[in-house]
Amino acid sequence: MRMAAKVSEIEAMRYQGGSKRQKSSRKGYQFLNIGRLTKRNLAENKKKSTITIVSMAVTGIFVMMVATVLSCANPMESAKSSIVGGQYEISPIVESGNKEHPEYEWAEVQKNNPLNEGLKQQIEELDGVERVDVFTALKVSGGPFEEKIGTEFINGVPEEYAEELKKGITEGNVTYEELKSGGDKVILDRALLHWYPDIKVGDKLKLNIHDGDNTFQKEIEVAAIGEYGTGLTNYNCLIMAKEGGAEKLTINNSSSYFQVIADKDYDEALEASLQAIVDGSGRLQMRTWKNEYDTWENAIQMTRGACYAFIIILAAISIMNLINTMINSVHVRKKELGMMQAIGMSDRQLMKMLQLEGIFYTVGTLIISIGVGSLAGYPLFLYAKRTGMFDISTYHYPVTAAIIIILTLFVIQMLLAIFIAKSVRKDSLIERIRFSE
Repeated sequence: MRMAAKVSEIEAMRYQGGSKRQKSSRKGYQFLNIGRLTKRNLAENKKKSTITIVSMAVTGIFVMMVATVLSCANPMESAKSSIVGGQYEISPIVESGNKEHPEYEWAEVQKNNPLNEGLKQQIEELDGVERVDVFTALKVSGGPFEEKIGTEFINGVPEEYAEELKKGITEGNVTYEELKSGGDKVILDRALLHWYPDIKVGDKLKLNIHDGDNTFQKEIEVAAIGEYGTGLTNYNCLIMAKEGGAEKLTINNSSSYFQVIADKDYDEALEASLQAIVDGSGRLQMRTWKNEYDTWENAIQMTRGACYAFIIILAAISIMNLINTMINSVHVRKKELGMMQAIGMSDRQLMKMLQLEGIFYTVGTLIISIGVGSLAGYPLFLYAKRTGMFDISTYHYPVTAAIIIILTLFVIQMLLAIFIAKSVRKDSLIERIRFSE
């Protein structure tokens, strides 16, 4: 706008296109067909064609990458990852630094933990309950956690989840029997490496174990590194065997939560019974699989809507670029196309030539966007899984997004070719031949 404002009206009216035209060097053919004519037209506008394809392909790559994350963000899987193995999770109310309720401090909770054997038996007697799995937690500080003293916990996992622990190991090797034999080995959840990247398999961490009012030092070896859902870790990235491991290091009740395994994903009567127990205690809280599913579904839908709205805007800009390129290409060749039709090119052949040009842009865009986007989407999935984004755990290829991109581009280029052909035919053959840029 600033450049245009500097040009006066008189200068603009007197301008006759003073730039020198370079001599065109065109490859000749003894026999000319639609394919060769299309190839020559595209070759003369290599820069414009490349920019159009690249701009559309970049948008396509971005769409595929975002679609990969969104397709992997499954509310069903996220809910199962949040509450592993069961349908209900009951835990004591724990708050740090609450001066009005000092009894919510973990050290105080350990002394009189509501998650006791009596509560476990009471829950197991309810109709619909198959079993109750008990997880424990040990508060630790020192070692690599000096900057966040007391904010890390060792998660004691019961033997029922030994196979899941084994499957999640990505570095090193340790069995559940080894974990519970001495209480000096842990599996480190890879999520912790985001804050402490220097920790590796074989490292021995000198940690302070906080057990109620007691504190003692213990050397813990990182026996393996794994990837686990938050339902298994409860956001505690140091994992130890509950039996014989975590239980050996504490004299207080360190039960952190009960996983209630029911025979149904949602049982209204059972949930009401559990809620009555929780409300009656006044010191407990409960998460349910259904609530987690509803929460994840709403969050993912809102995120998906916002992302796709932004993507649609980018796609519209890229498509306008394609439309502008094709229309401008035909406009500057209007006289040439009129002469071609004067010597025998039919309207059908003109339509075919425009379709071939559109197909060239479409196929070029699809090869780059779908190919590169698919390859770039998988590392993004791994990053989302590693950082716990949406509790993603399983890779799902965005088939729907790929199909939509393919169909959208082909439909648009076909409609665009039809529109341009009709627009060209509005002028008579004489008017097209007389056309001057």
